[in-house]
Amino acid sequence: MSTSAKSPELTATRAPIPGVRISTVALVGIIAAVLIPVGAAAMVLSGSLEQKHIRVGISQAGPISKVVIDDANGSVKVVGDPTLIGVSGQADLNWQGSNQAPLALAQSAADGVLTLTKQCLNHDCGGADITISVPPGIAVQAVTTNGGIKVSNVSGGVHLETSNAGISVKDLGSGDAFLHTSNGGIDAAFTGAPKSIRAITSNGEVNIATDGKTWYDDDVDTSNGSRDIENNVDRKSTNEIYVRTSNGSINVK
Repeated sequence: MSTSAKSPELTATRAPIPGVRISTVALVGIIAAVLIPVGAAAMVLSGSLEQKHIRVGISQAGPISKVVIDDANGSVKVVGDPTLIGVSGQADLNWQGSNQAPLALAQSAADGVLTLTKQCLNHDCGGADITISVPPGIAVQAVTTNGGIKVSNVSGGVHLETSNAGISVKDLGSGDAFLHTSNGGIDAAFTGAPKSIRAITSNGEVNIATDGKTWYDDDVDTSNGSRDIENNVDRKSTNEIYVRTSNGSINVK
């Protein structure tokens, strides 16, 4: 009788013990397993913020004779349009993280000069890709970084500077041309006859196509690259083509 009475008691007291021990071990294992992925997930999320952007319209009634663009971490594209006397286009502002845009585009016009300036509202504000259409007779001055510059069908002078990207211009008129970049190539084609064409880069090829009629005094030099000069060359000419690059070829025709 005593044996049968004790047997249920032993069963009742022993059954919860292994259950508790198993739950404790499992709980520790679950906590350890959860903590590691959570830390890893936090690292992934912090390194892959969502890309965001907004578009800002650009519109300025004419007459406009020059456009000045002060940009950074963005591309610039300017196209001459014979139907315009003013300027129209847009800027694509892009950034990561906050829903509030950390940058803006300031637009101002005075004495026929339109100035477009990227403004950072806080540190590391993102980039602005600017695309505009302009009157063909306009002059263009554009400075940016880490973005390419493209200009076409303008006859005024161009002064273009960027870094870590190329410069491409075509159908340019007789206005002087200054083109400067680093770690990027330069392509320039002219329908007019500028008095001065200057193209300077590093680690990039330079290709220049003149109007095929104007004589130039060429001053071109490169390291680790070939030189192919086929344009009309006259050492006594007051028209100048100046080209400097490294680790890239030079082609002038």
